[in-house]
Amino acid sequence: MPTTTGMKGGGYYDSHSHEQREALEAFLPWLELAVAEIAPSMPADVPVHMLDIGSSEGGNALHAMQRLIRAVRGHSDAPVWAWFNDLPSNDFNRLFANLFAGGHPALGTQAVYSGAIGGSAFDRLVPAGCLQVATTFNTLGFLDTRPDAALPDFILPMGPGPLAPRAGVSVSDDEREPFRVQAAADLRRFYAARAVEMVPGGKMLVQVFGADARHSTHHGIYDVLSDALLDRVEAGQLSRQTYRDLVFPIYFRRLDELLEPLQGDTALAQAWCVEQAASKEVRVPFNEALARDGDIASWAGRYTGFLRAFTEAILAAALPDDANRAATLEAVYARITQRLVAEPARYAFHYISIGALLTRSPTPYP
Repeated sequence: MPTTTGMKGGGYYDSHSHEQREALEAFLPWLELAVAEIAPSMPADVPVHMLDIGSSEGGNALHAMQRLIRAVRGHSDAPVWAWFNDLPSNDFNRLFANLFAGGHPALGTQAVYSGAIGGSAFDRLVPAGCLQVATTFNTLGFLDTRPDAALPDFILPMGPGPLAPRAGVSVSDDEREPFRVQAAADLRRFYAARAVEMVPGGKMLVQVFGADARHSTHHGIYDVLSDALLDRVEAGQLSRQTYRDLVFPIYFRRLDELLEPLQGDTALAQAWCVEQAASKEVRVPFNEALARDGDIASWAGRYTGFLRAFTEAILAAALPDDANRAATLEAVYARITQRLVAEPARYAFHYISIGALLTRSPTPYP
């Protein structure tokens, strides 16, 4: 069972996901070049099927798909099917609105068709052997299933960041281990499902937030969320048990962890060829704006909006289902903004994006 209902809808995620676009931009040119290389061999009468996995409201997914369709059109007039996937609870209304913004098809009219698929990234989504191109951006860090394990002293398996120590806040290696195991199992399922769905020679770009030797994308951002929640606990507005039970089932991988199933699993190693892989620290627009104008209040507001876009659904589900839930959510995110304004250095944010470009080999799977 998915561990989240998705991103904050109603256009909110699209409006607060500029940082995620920077993360995908770090790797999208790899796939554009790869698609341009295989496009001349695409039969003109056979549709090209391209699937984006974890499309949310579609703003970033459409941006990537437009670029990939242009890469195809530079060499082929073949019909293109552009498929967009997310959980059934996703705001597909917003996705469809984006597909026809202003009454015009966002992907063009030159034999381009679009559709949406509800389902988990870790399961089969399309018939076997039909995909030429697949992408996933910032999706695979969310666990498909929450392990039967507790994190009583923090809200995230990775533990607190190095700049925000707080008494009693920690995660032990033993507490983290079930989440690491779950993340690894999820990734194997993802690669296996796509191995069945993709044609030999098909190209897949996998990108997700992660960690490198210096930073993790969770540093700062989950610290301020944890601190705001603990402030509510200390003020008597939230129970300590609610904090102890709250787990954000998200895992921040290193690059070697992203690639491990493709090296440690014989069948997957034979199914996929790793063309390129890298870990990159990417631009953070709200940090750059702060460096330009020094406006801490604006920075804190944008930082909070970015955080809220992908945490509210999980947090709301963990709060008591009573008349105070909406007010509690507002109070938590307001407190986040206050803490960011008061102690910006404590919550310094670095976005580490890890990615790999893969080619489906001719070897059958499994």
